[in-house]
Amino acid sequence: MRRFLISIFVSLFLISLLHSVQAVADKEKEKEELQKRFGWWPTDAKPGPVKDEERGGYWWWPEIPGQARPWGNRGYCYVNKIIIDYKAEELPPPKEMEPRPALIIKKIIKNVKIYFDFDKAVLREDAMPVLEEALRSLKKNSEASILITGNCDIRGPESYNLKLGRNRAEAVKQFMINNGIAEERIKIVSRGKLDAVAPVTDLVGMQKDRNAQFMVAEVEEVMIPYTSKPPKGEVEEVRKLEGAIKVDTKEYTIQKDDTLWKIAQREYGDGNQWRRIYEFNKEKIKNPNKLRAGQKILIPIE
Repeated sequence: MRRFLISIFVSLFLISLLHSVQAVADKEKEKEELQKRFGWWPTDAKPGPVKDEERGGYWWWPEIPGQARPWGNRGYCYVNKIIIDYKAEELPPPKEMEPRPALIIKKIIKNVKIYFDFDKAVLREDAMPVLEEALRSLKKNSEASILITGNCDIRGPESYNLKLGRNRAEAVKQFMINNGIAEERIKIVSRGKLDAVAPVTDLVGMQKDRNAQFMVAEVEEVMIPYTSKPPKGEVEEVRKLEGAIKVDTKEYTIQKDDTLWKIAQREYGDGNQWRRIYEFNKEKIKNPNKLRAGQKILIPIE
């Protein structure tokens, strides 16, 4: 009897699994059919795409012609993500409904993320295997492009971090060019610290915020009217490549006549980095100009 029940349970499980696999296959087939049925034309016609909440793609129903030809398409196109106004840092501030360069992410082949040391834009050794595998994917998929986004942690002014984020993206771009990828296949965006979420006491979280993440994907640049409420696509699940997390702390006992400047000079070789130590130990150090000898603090090693 027990064997009989186990047999029934296994059979039901296998049937359920087959149904799940079939459902996924049917959904993918529906996407392909929709893409074949409705063509996508780059256009600056208005209004722009509207999100289809059920399917995750976009309806395109322009009524006002733009300058680009052909000027529009009435139908459904399935895309995973739209990045509105991706050249914002290079252009003047946008006006509502002004045509701006946008990126259509049609098919994601691989998601990749590598990490950087604090205030640096130099590719680390642990990033190389990740970058090399992404490189192989690009060489196998001649239609694919690479979209690189540079990011920073929460510290520092926004203007500084936008530049640092771009430098991080540029470092990945240069690696790809040096390894035979044509420059026109590479697009970069700097987000600075706009997407940073970790507080200064979370070393691992801040390490995750200091990254260059990129997609090996089929990407198309189009002109789409800017809106203050841009659409957001659904990014399909793909295998992710990710670099290593490198963070640590060191306990330090404050000595007589110590200053944060002196400690930073000793530990980092740069007294200007004293604020890193202060921000990390803010709850212990009430006044950064008056340190208490004998007090134990943590030195962040990033």
